Amino acid sequence: MNSSINENVEEENVGRSVVLRERSCGQEGVRKVAPPKKLERKPTEDINASAEAFIRKFKQQLHLQRLESLENFEQMLKRGT
Repeated sequence: MNSSINENVEEENVGRSVVLRERSCGQEGVRKVAPPKKLERKPTEDINASAEAFIRKFKQQLHLQRLESLENFEQMLKRGT
């Protein structure tokens, strides 16, 4: 695709795949896109455990960033004296 040319893209559902039709300067092209993959279902317990692990890791990263920020601040104050 050329970004300098104004293009319209239409999406059609054909069977299980998606067809994108491109129109630019009177020329029409067809491009097929793979069908979306089905999502895998996990038991609720697994989802909860994953969410809790994510939150724990996120909080730990915030804590480390806070410590690093305080350390940088203290170093800045020492340089100023």
